[in-house]
Amino acid sequence: MSKGIYQKWLEDDNLILLQGWKRNGLTDEQIASNIGINVRTLSKWKVKYGQIGQALKIGREQANYAVEGKLLKKALSGNTTAMIFWLKNNWRDKYNDSELSPEERKLAKARSRKINAEADIARWRADELTGKNKADDSTVLVDDIGDVEDE
Repeated sequence: MSKGIYQKWLEDDNLILLQGWKRNGLTDEQIASNIGINVRTLSKWKVKYGQIGQALKIGREQANYAVEGKLLKKALSGNTTAMIFWLKNNWRDKYNDSELSPEERKLAKARSRKINAEADIARWRADELTGKNKADDSTVLVDDIGDVEDE
């Protein structure tokens, strides 16, 4: 079935697609499935056809590190936009566009934790009503959580 299919994957558009799949974190098994071949065939293609091997060489993590390195170099060389981007994403407590004061941000985080806890309690209660929770569950949820405003 894979005879001659490789030629299609040597075209520029398809090589870019392979790179994108790899950068998005797809495994070789998933990529082979997307192509419609066996993973062993893909492994052979990577060795036999250098363009395919090269396209699948850089994964998501490596691409992120490469871009991060380039961004850092631009920021260090005085590129103001790169500096702002770097600081906003790597020093969020100090550099952000939020209009909230530190106290308001703390309160918003506490409210978010409370909402998540209430959702967990509701999910546990629903499971209890439907019999999904066993009597010997060792986790005990407490729903006597005070309002954030009380803090």
